[in-house]
Amino acid sequence: MQPRHTKFLFSLLLLLLLIGCAQLPAIKDGDTTNPIKEQAIALETAGDYAAAARLFEELANQTLPPGDQALLLRAAENYLHADEPEQATALLERINTATIPSLDFQKRLLVAELALSRNRPDEAMSLLTDGIPTETPIDLQQRYHSVKAESFRLAGNLLESARELGELDLLITDMDKRLQNQLLIIQTLSALTDTALDLLQPNPPGIQGGWMSLARIIKGHTGDTQQIQKQIELWREKFPSHPAIPGLLEGYFEKLGSQYQRPNHIAIMLPKSGPYANAARALRDGFMAAYYQQPTESRPRLVFYDDSDSADTWPLYRQAVESGADMVIGPLTKEGVSQLARAGELEIPVLALNQVPPETTPPVTLFQFGLSPEDEARQVAERAWLDGHTRAIAFTPKGDWGDRVLNAFRNRWERLGGTLSEQQRYDARDNDFSAAIQSLLNLDESQSRRSRLQQILRQNLEFEPRRREDADFIFLAANPLKARQIRPQFQFHHAADMPIYATSSIYSGSPSPDADQDLDGIKFPDIPWLLMNEGDSPLSLENLAQTLPGSQGALRRLYAMGIDSFRLLPHLGRLQSSSRETIDGKTGNLYLDSIRQVHRQLVWAEMVKGKPRAIGYAPRMATLADEMEELATTKGPIIIEETAPEAEQKPAESESDKTQIKAAE
Repeated sequence: MQPRHTKFLFSLLLLLLLIGCAQLPAIKDGDTTNPIKEQAIALETAGDYAAAARLFEELANQTLPPGDQALLLRAAENYLHADEPEQATALLERINTATIPSLDFQKRLLVAELALSRNRPDEAMSLLTDGIPTETPIDLQQRYHSVKAESFRLAGNLLESARELGELDLLITDMDKRLQNQLLIIQTLSALTDTALDLLQPNPPGIQGGWMSLARIIKGHTGDTQQIQKQIELWREKFPSHPAIPGLLEGYFEKLGSQYQRPNHIAIMLPKSGPYANAARALRDGFMAAYYQQPTESRPRLVFYDDSDSADTWPLYRQAVESGADMVIGPLTKEGVSQLARAGELEIPVLALNQVPPETTPPVTLFQFGLSPEDEARQVAERAWLDGHTRAIAFTPKGDWGDRVLNAFRNRWERLGGTLSEQQRYDARDNDFSAAIQSLLNLDESQSRRSRLQQILRQNLEFEPRRREDADFIFLAANPLKARQIRPQFQFHHAADMPIYATSSIYSGSPSPDADQDLDGIKFPDIPWLLMNEGDSPLSLENLAQTLPGSQGALRRLYAMGIDSFRLLPHLGRLQSSSRETIDGKTGNLYLDSIRQVHRQLVWAEMVKGKPRAIGYAPRMATLADEMEELATTKGPIIIEETAPEAEQKPAESESDKTQIKAAE
């Protein structure tokens, strides 16, 4: 497995590689015939950056100032490429560009790259606000735009990221490398929603508007070659001077055409009875809502199979194959998914509606889609880190659900470099969480100090308890009912000013201003179907509620998942080709990792006057898919999220309630 730093900088290094910057630019620092320097350059050219860095550092130590400064900088750059940022940082502290002002821009550029290695895009951007000095070599200009593009992308500003890639495009002369960069521009813009691409069009459109229009065409690709060709011709008429290379359009759309596979016969394996029946019904209704939006002539044949007993999963799959199905949706239970994951090979592709860790290498035609609370917890860690926080405390419920969410948050948070100062598990059957909250905030220790002082002094003392100072924010996992109780108790216990980040479990999915006013200020990620205004879209939450009243109930997120399960099918080949390929979904911006599990880039919201106010998509870190894959091999199964918090926290359920709850476990 690649080192974490190298994985994080994958996107940035890809840009540097494709524009020819993998080999660092030569620095004119005196004697070029020195054998140590010649050896260092050879190692650098061969990609052995750690060895090259050590030789450049040795050479710098043998060189008198100010000649040593350029050598130290080159050594630091090689250390960064070798995934040794600490050594690079140490050398940068020794470099004084006041003696060689021409090195100042190059040093700032390297410090910005180090900031990106620590997932700090704002720091990187602040170092590059002065722009590019005149007479800067072309290779450094390319690095500058690459760093800014990655900084904007990591900060969630895809439009500006694409704009920087466009500036980089104008500096690349090699056509093959330019094609790759232009593909990155399209993939970056394609991650924006259709609405954003329409609303953010510049006026006049110019080059950027041309890229956005092209991305919009690609996102609407349905496999109709004639239609696509016509759209491309119209695009060329509108943007005759656009720098998009003709080979990009023909090659990319040809690739899309080969990857777009619309099934003609779909087998759907869902339980009709048992603990998963209610979840299955919501998924089926969402699936059918999307199905009926297709033109009649292009609708595939559907055959439903009752998969209430997971022991029937494999026989039902074989039955579907023999009946001529070319795609299977389901199963829903993790036991059923595990059966297919152990099959070795699957004759026809399967989009499973749950996710399990890979005990063995899963079949290449098995795709897994679920609403994972662990995914959300990891995105909370990323959002808090990008917001500038470094120290967290966590308040999660006792039980399996709370432990899984906490572990996912902690693992991602610590990998990013954050510190989890304290964690407390509360009993969700209680209504008073004072003891756990005081322990979390170290107020109990403050109380103990007061008691000891009073015993020593033998008199009562006026006392104002002080909470811990080694925490920037609180990570909270709770259902809506418990969150409404917990938030005021945090405020009472001197934590009113501490930011709180939570998973979507705190929000019922339906605006309840009176009930949720105690949640004001909490930030959480959720599916765009619940947070974004989709206008007159037939599959918007408002329009679907008129035909499917149940879509307004507790399982509404599963209705959105049902819609996405149908819309994903023809795009699985494209998504499988690269984790940069995405599709706008009701449950998030969807993409695949290397083991073909679907991940969701969610919309962030903040509670304001009891209502969720959308504040945009979560920035997607380059290593997220890799982290998912790694964690999946070491952690428990990823399961359907709906109502899981309720399952562990809601007191006194009826038998029917328990049946619904079981469906989520």
